[in-house]
Amino acid sequence: MNLGIFAVNEFVLVVLAVAIAGAILGFASVKGGGFLKKQGVAWAITGVMVLCAIGIGYARAPMAGTREPAPAPDYGDSYHWEGGQFLLDNADVLSDRTLRELDQRNERLWNNYNVTIGVVTCNYGRDDLDQYAMKRAEEMGLGGYDMIVALDISGDNYWLIQGNDLRRDFTDADCTDYANEYLEYWFARGNYGDAVLSLTEALEAWYGSYFG
Repeated sequence: MNLGIFAVNEFVLVVLAVAIAGAILGFASVKGGGFLKKQGVAWAITGVMVLCAIGIGYARAPMAGTREPAPAPDYGDSYHWEGGQFLLDNADVLSDRTLRELDQRNERLWNNYNVTIGVVTCNYGRDDLDQYAMKRAEEMGLGGYDMIVALDISGDNYWLIQGNDLRRDFTDADCTDYANEYLEYWFARGNYGDAVLSLTEALEAWYGSYFG
């Protein structure tokens, strides 16, 4: 959200409230204005209207440190699951049931902690899988407290990356340890669905401890 636009909108609301209040004061000065002839009441109404306008502006302001969900990117036919925008199965190795479970997990994570775990499968086959994963995370709109796991099927490789705001408490070594413990066994056997479900389940538990 553009903060400059927010500031302009708030200013317009305040000006509008003052203009209406001015009209009320003018009406109050006219004979027959009833109780509005008492300028103290009219000024009180003015104050309330200005405060309401400012309040509406703050209600529209972005929450500091909170990621707004990004529009779902268009990945074409490779993205065969119609659920969440944070699951990209380009290698077509995850069943709809697995994707549905991952989507439900992300829904819980978002509702409970405002975080998301992105999941990407691909046939990338290059050494810079971490850069590929970061690019996908950027496209998904993932933030500093989110994570992404990328499975390169043809390259026989995987990568877990944490957001920058987690690096002190969930280090690069933790990423390696979690991937080795919860993902490697299933990945080595070609069971990619169980691999990502096992890893994301462990990460969901970690988030529960971290924010709990």
